[in-house]
Amino acid sequence: MTIFTLQGLIKFAVFFLVPYKARRKQLDKSYVGKQSATTKFDIVILFVLVLLTLLLFISERMEYLSFITGLYIGMTLIQVYFHQFNKILPEDKAPEAPYSPIKLMSYGIQAFPKKPWKELLLMALLLGWGLFKLLKDGFHLW
Repeated sequence: MTIFTLQGLIKFAVFFLVPYKARRKQLDKSYVGKQSATTKFDIVILFVLVLLTLLLFISERMEYLSFITGLYIGMTLIQVYFHQFNKILPEDKAPEAPYSPIKLMSYGIQAFPKKPWKELLLMALLLGWGLFKLLKDGFHLW
């Protein structure tokens, strides 16, 4: 979970540290001839999510109210995040047609990563708190 938490925090940093041109070049490369750049990843990560959930159930450490609350917060937070991309994407930022909704959303996110700044801030704060708790209580570093 520490690695996933760090990956989540690093992902946000990429938006603000890697220039748009570099991110756009990688995005174009990922989508060349495809309408989705994450088909294989989606299958693998779904398996990982199911595995993590099973491990949590098996560990007998799952508290159902905390789990349901976290699930609801996560689902709603990502929904509100996506809602921030509600403006038409300028031609110079859009992918070449034809494009799927997810491809258009990917280009919109890369073009304007600061639009959902409130949602990103909340995610970063929650991930930061989670990393702190993992290091403090999980690894007993202090």
